[in-house]
Amino acid sequence: MRFRKSLVLFNLHRAAQYGNRVIVVEGFFDCLKVHQAGLPCVVALMGCSLSARQEQLLTEHFREVIVLMDGDRAGRAAAATIGPQLVTRLSTRVVEVPMGTQPDQLGDEQIRLLCIPDDF
Repeated sequence: MRFRKSLVLFNLHRAAQYGNRVIVVEGFFDCLKVHQAGLPCVVALMGCSLSARQEQLLTEHFREVIVLMDGDRAGRAAAATIGPQLVTRLSTRVVEVPMGTQPDQLGDEQIRLLCIPDDF
């Protein structure tokens, strides 16, 4: 059997235990770094596109989503697509990391400042 990443969200089984708000990142290491920064409600797309199945999983488990893609052209383009894709079904906020970086390269405090909304 072949693994189809478009059918799953990495870390969903853990993230779903933490409430109605989730942070969506691109990769495994981004997910691990955000979790280690003290934000355990994080999932990874395992790429820079959101499939219909992944969107369904998000809407089944969460009410709010923070989109935290990489700070490269592909990540920025993905965020510009994913944000509007989700905003019709979930409360959605797109957060930009500095150009040329990705979440797993940020410090814990920087991740928290980017991802924790004022009403958290």
